[in-house]
Amino acid sequence: MLARIRAQPVLVGRTVLVLLIKLGAAALSYVMFVAIARSLDAGAFGVFGVAFSTATLGAVVIGFGQKAYILRRAPVLLAAHKPAAVAALNLRALVVFAVLTLAMAGLGPLVTTIDAIAPSTSLWLWVTGAAGLFALADYQQSAARSAGVFFRALTPRDIIWRMMVIAFAAAGAGAPWMSVNNLFAALVVSLAGLLLLQLALLTPLQPRFAPLEAEDRNRAWLAASSGLWGVAIVQALIPNLSVLAAGLILDVDTAGRFFAALRTAMLLQIFQMAANLVIAPSISRLKAENELGRLQKESRLITLLAAFPLFALLLVFALAGGWVMSIFGAGHADSGPILLILALGFAVNALCGPTAQMMESLHDERMLFVILTASALLSTLLIFSLGHAFGVIGVATAVSLHSVFWNLAAYIRIWRRHGIRVGMI
Repeated sequence: MLARIRAQPVLVGRTVLVLLIKLGAAALSYVMFVAIARSLDAGAFGVFGVAFSTATLGAVVIGFGQKAYILRRAPVLLAAHKPAAVAALNLRALVVFAVLTLAMAGLGPLVTTIDAIAPSTSLWLWVTGAAGLFALADYQQSAARSAGVFFRALTPRDIIWRMMVIAFAAAGAGAPWMSVNNLFAALVVSLAGLLLLQLALLTPLQPRFAPLEAEDRNRAWLAASSGLWGVAIVQALIPNLSVLAAGLILDVDTAGRFFAALRTAMLLQIFQMAANLVIAPSISRLKAENELGRLQKESRLITLLAAFPLFALLLVFALAGGWVMSIFGAGHADSGPILLILALGFAVNALCGPTAQMMESLHDERMLFVILTASALLSTLLIFSLGHAFGVIGVATAVSLHSVFWNLAAYIRIWRRHGIRVGMI
């Protein structure tokens, strides 16, 4: 193993850098949600959890698959010395995000009539703004990484923004003006400022009018984007739907406890996310060069590097899950079993390696969509049936099973079709 690591110093160096940033982001994300939970009462934190999950899912809808599309196309275009074609893609992405954000805002009169978890009109507008900015942040990170920019691509949102939100929540804890609306206002304003600054400073992100390459013109772009979009929506559906379901079939306080456990368990995803961030720009290039053996070695090496810290954190969740959850407040101390159930599903996800990233980059996103949709439909039925039967434990079990189902199916598909073992299984 040491020989394999020494043989690829650039890849390992990038993996370590991204992993360190993502570890910092994970820690700050955890502290951010803890600070928010402690600045609100249980009911308000439940509303925040539902609203944040809605914004997260809305960001995937608004993103229209462009985060994955730019990762697929920009490395190829930049290698061919066509930065203007990338700038044209950036401009089109910004237009798409703006149109879909406005469309989501227009759903406010309908969404605010849902009795059980209805947001106010003003909160819905803040949630919509957050969704649009989350989509833009994901896209800008992908575009910058495609150009080989990692630190400056990840730091603004992953580190600086979370520190700003933590400071705001800590300053407002117990203050009469602290509310879910004001929290979302702070999220939106701070993130908007950081993304505008990033856009101005990083050339690969800047949009401009320029001719599109033939592969990026409307019909081809729409076909590719719609497939990637469908995958992204279904991939994000179950975790965020589960929070909404907890609010609908149980109560908003339980939704808040489940949201805290889910976000804590998602710390395990950081290790796989770091692996995906590093391997993504290489997949299309190595596929084009027919270097599938090298692609397998790189993906398995990255998965292995990420596995060590992942299992250390999983052990902490198993042995001290109740204590970890009590950091959110005394009312969360009995959520240890929920945390462990969710964490086991995410651990299987990580062991399978960058399955979704690999299938998207190998132009197999339609089969990935089929796999994810089948798993999501089954898991949605399980969320509501197990949720009614066993409460929040049932909801957590359904979410964990979803992670296992689709990752194993995707792993087998990649192995059989492309002959690549992407993970450690």
